[in-house]
Amino acid sequence: MEGEVPTAPLFVWIGLSVISCISFWCQATVTEERFVPALNVIAEYYNIPDDIAGATLMAAGASSPELFSSIVSLFITHSALGLGTIVGSEVFNQLIICAGAVFAAKSGNLKLDPIIVTREVGFYILAIILFYNALQDRRPADDDEISGEDHIYISFSKSSLLFSGYILYVIVCSNMKKIVSFIKPEENKEDNKKLLNEGVETYGSTDGGVSTPISKSILLPHMPFMINHEPESNFTASDKNKEEEFHTTPTGLQIAQHSSDNEEEERGLIPKIRRFSDGGSLRAFKFRIHKDKPMDEHGLHDLEVNEYEDRLSCFMWQRSFFYTKARASHNGWHLRWFTFTADSIFSVPNRANFEKYQMGYPKFTKIEVDESRLLIRIPQEHEIKGTRDFIWMAPSKKTLYAVAKKMEEIIAECESKGLSTEIIPGDDFPIEEHDGHEESLIEFPDLKDDGYIVMFFFLFLYPLRVMFHFTIPDVRVSDTKGNPTATLTMAFVAVLACLVWLIIGSYAMVSSLEHLAELLNIPTSVIGVTVSAAGTSLPNYVASKVAAQKGFGNMAVSNAFGSNSFNLMVGLGLPWLLYTSFGNDFKPYHGLRDEGISEMVITLAIVLALFLLLTIPSGFVVKKWHGILYIFVYMAYILNAILQVYL
Repeated sequence: MEGEVPTAPLFVWIGLSVISCISFWCQATVTEERFVPALNVIAEYYNIPDDIAGATLMAAGASSPELFSSIVSLFITHSALGLGTIVGSEVFNQLIICAGAVFAAKSGNLKLDPIIVTREVGFYILAIILFYNALQDRRPADDDEISGEDHIYISFSKSSLLFSGYILYVIVCSNMKKIVSFIKPEENKEDNKKLLNEGVETYGSTDGGVSTPISKSILLPHMPFMINHEPESNFTASDKNKEEEFHTTPTGLQIAQHSSDNEEEERGLIPKIRRFSDGGSLRAFKFRIHKDKPMDEHGLHDLEVNEYEDRLSCFMWQRSFFYTKARASHNGWHLRWFTFTADSIFSVPNRANFEKYQMGYPKFTKIEVDESRLLIRIPQEHEIKGTRDFIWMAPSKKTLYAVAKKMEEIIAECESKGLSTEIIPGDDFPIEEHDGHEESLIEFPDLKDDGYIVMFFFLFLYPLRVMFHFTIPDVRVSDTKGNPTATLTMAFVAVLACLVWLIIGSYAMVSSLEHLAELLNIPTSVIGVTVSAAGTSLPNYVASKVAAQKGFGNMAVSNAFGSNSFNLMVGLGLPWLLYTSFGNDFKPYHGLRDEGISEMVITLAIVLALFLLLTIPSGFVVKKWHGILYIFVYMAYILNAILQVYL
C-alpha cells in the first residue's frame, strides 16, 4: 500500500467521518433515551423478574448498536464489519470499562462479588469457546476463485449452538438465587437474617409499633439480586469525610456543610450561607430561584435543618422507574433536592426551572433501610394499580441517618394527628406531567452552564432531535406522585419506532465506515475492531462509570462481561442462525474471509486471562494500577490492529 493515495476528494472523507460520528450519536441516543425505557415499561407491565428482564430485553436494548450493526453488515452490506465491531467491543468492554469503573470507584479499589463474577466470566468463557467452534470450518469458496483466500463456513448447527449458550445463561440468571442457596446455604441463611421481613424491625409503624435506630445492614426485599450482592466496601469513600459543621441563622436554620476533597462530586465550594438557605418560608424558597439549579446553591453533602419550620433538606439520588431493569444506565439514578416537613415530603430535580417538576410522595407507613449501601426504600401497596416503590440513595451515612430519623418523625406525627403522609401540590407549583429527571431531546441547553461547544453540537444535531422527539413516543412520563402514566400501547409503539431508527442508524454507520475502509484500503474487520467498536461501546462505558461512582462498581464490571456474552452469543449467533436457516436454505454462510479472525479469538482469550490473573490473586479486587495497565493493553491492541495492515 506504499505510494497509494486516497482517490476521493477531501469533502468525501469529511462527510463519511461526520456521518459515522452522527450515527454513533443516533444509536446511543435512541437506545438510552427511548428504547431502554420502553422495554422497561413492558417488562414492568408483564412483571418479568429483574434477572430475566436484565438478561433478555434490557441486554438487547443496551447492546442494540452492536446487534444491529451485525445484522446490517450480514444481511444488507455483506461485510465483516459487524464481526469486527463485536470483537472490538469485547476488548473495549473488558479493558476500558473495567478501567473506568475502578477509576470512578468511591474507595479507590473495586471489590467484586465472587459469585457474580464467576457466573459472568464463566459464560463469557463459554461464549468464546462456542465462537471459536463456529469459526473452525475454513476453506476456499467456489464463488471466490480470484482472491484464493480461505473463507469461514458457519453452519446452522454451530450457529444454533452458539445462540443456545445464551439461552442457558438466561436460565441460570433466572434461577441464580436458588443456585447460590444450594452452593452456599450458609450465605442464604445470613441473607435471610438481614431481610426486613425475617425478624429485623422496619422503621416507622410496625405490628409491634416499635421504632428502632439504625444498627445493622439490611438487605432490602424485592431489590434486584445484583444490587443486594454489591460488595458493601464499594459504597464507602477511601478518604474519611470531615465532621459536618452546623451554621444557625436567626430564624432557626442550621446548615451542615459536609467537607469533601472530591471537588468533581461537589461541583466546587459554595459560601456557607447560601441563597436557598436563608431560613425563610417555603414560599420564599419557591420564588427565589428560577433559572439556577439546586446544585448551584448547595454542595452534595449539605444538610439543612430548619428547627423553626421543622424542616430538613438534602440531596439524594432517586432510582428512576424507567431504568429499574437495566443493569447499568446513565439515567438509572437522578439527583434530587429533598425537603422533609412535619407531615410531608417533596423533591425537585437538579435542573434549571426545577419548580415545574416538583414531586410529592404518597402515603407511607414504614421505610426500609440498607445502611451499608446507603439505600432507603418506601414500599407501596402494589395491589393499587399504577403505584410504585421509591428507592433513594444517600450521598453519606450522616444524610442517611438524618433522613431515616426525620421520616420516623413524619410517620409518628401523621399517625398521632390522623393525617395522610403525603403532599398535595398547590397552585404555587405549576406541575407538569413529566418525570422531571430526563430533559426533553429538544430542550435547549443553558449557554452559561454548558458553554458554546455544547450549544453548537446541540444546534447541529437539532433536526435529528426533532425527528426523534416527534416520531418516538417518550414513555418517561409520570404524575405528580411519581407514578408512571405511559400505556403498554405507547411502549410498543416506541419500541417499533426505535427499531426503525436503529436500523437506519446502523446502516449509516456500517456504510460510511465500509467506504472509509475502502478508501484506506484496509479490511472492514479492522475498522470494525477500532473505530466502530469504540463508537458503539462508549454509551456502555458512560453507564458503567456512573454506576461505579454511586457504588455499583461490581455491577458495572459484571455488566461489561454480560454484554460481551450477549454480543458473541446473540449479536453474532442470532444473525448467523437466521441467515443460515431462512436466508441460505440451511446451507453454511461463507461470506467471511479469514482476515485475521482467528487471531481475534486468541486476543479475546489473552485479555480474559489477563483479567483473571490480576483479579483472582488480589481477592477479587480490581485496583487502580490494574486499570492503568488495562488502558495500556488496549492502546497496544489498537496499535497492533493498525500496524498489521500497514506493515
